[in-house]
Amino acid sequence: MLRIPIIALLASVFLQAGDTRNWTNPEGTKTFEAEFTSREGDEITLKRADGSVIAFDISKLHEDDRRWLNLNHPVGADGAPQEVPDNDAIFDDLKFGDSRELVIEKLKTSTVVEAELEETFFGRTGLNGTYRTRQKVGGLYCYLFYDFDNAGSLRELTMRTVPQPESEYGSSVSSCWEELPNLISMLHGKPFLAGDIPSASKIEEGAMLGSHAWRIEGGGNVLLGIAKVEGKYEVSVRFTLEKLDLRPTP
Repeated sequence: MLRIPIIALLASVFLQAGDTRNWTNPEGTKTFEAEFTSREGDEITLKRADGSVIAFDISKLHEDDRRWLNLNHPVGADGAPQEVPDNDAIFDDLKFGDSRELVIEKLKTSTVVEAELEETFFGRTGLNGTYRTRQKVGGLYCYLFYDFDNAGSLRELTMRTVPQPESEYGSSVSSCWEELPNLISMLHGKPFLAGDIPSASKIEEGAMLGSHAWRIEGGGNVLLGIAKVEGKYEVSVRFTLEKLDLRPTP
């Protein structure tokens, strides 16, 4: 299970007020269907299918429901609703079609990623790899890499960890890989392909072996896997408009 600070930073919203979902009691023994209406502090208001409206403290809900509320309908210390990420975004506020200039502006104001270098150095080093997640995922930072088409529009975004030696494959590499499926599912729903972590011995040099794949609602796919780079291993998440030949990990 992802740590709450990581989810709260990186997850997008799928269900808004007016959507119906199943709610569960703290023990996980009883469920009921209702529409989320509003939240004020720790008190939420729901509307049942028969039209009745109920209001109660979120402590009377299962931890998964409380987690969903804190992700999708967060409130500040004063109990007031907080802004949530754009539903159309592929990651954070980034969208396919964003110009390089717009990508930079979004990154500069992001609460999810931060730059390791001053912006004045971007022209010398390039944008790739200059921004990373503010918090580690499974013990590793994820760095952002971008691919723009000839018109200068974003067509692919990749998150990569720093390549790790094989001795870290069963620890930091696998820990990061284990956290990412839950995180991406909060962004793009359940994966249509889900497999085990690839065996290190099956990953060829310079190649990526995928384990999970998601469809992006507005078009494109997300592919999670592990790549081998100069004898080391990096966890990689690819958000792309490219049509991929996706098969389960052998």
